[in-house]
Amino acid sequence: MKRRDFLNKVAIGTASGVSVVSIIAGISEVLPPDTAAYNLLKIGQIDDFPLNEFSFIAEKKIYVYRTRTFLRVLSAVCTHLGCTIQKSEGGFRCPCHGSYFDSSGNACSGPATRALDRLRAVVDDNGFVTVDMEETVDSDLMLS
Repeated sequence: MKRRDFLNKVAIGTASGVSVVSIIAGISEVLPPDTAAYNLLKIGQIDDFPLNEFSFIAEKKIYVYRTRTFLRVLSAVCTHLGCTIQKSEGGFRCPCHGSYFDSSGNACSGPATRALDRLRAVVDDNGFVTVDMEETVDSDLMLS
């Protein structure tokens, strides 16, 4: 094989490889990503959360409350302007603008007018609690 023929084949092979990679990258940009798995957060075992107390998970900005009969997961993001709320007497207070939420997450005094987001939680057969950070629910998770 002549040197020129060899170099032509290498150039064509390289160009073909780059083209295939570019096409695949273009297709992956057009297709929506599967974000469902990224929304799920394993936060620990059910027994990691003390009874009748709020536990704050700072890196995910959520509060977890457990009783013998239910599990409640509330977003710690104020529904007014997105500040991180803080636990206070009987509920939560926003340090930015003074909104107050009761222990169920209901807005009691403004400027926030909407309740805190209540996030969907599940407990698997091994006792691990998983929270869907994108799915809100209207009620607490009932424990059996």
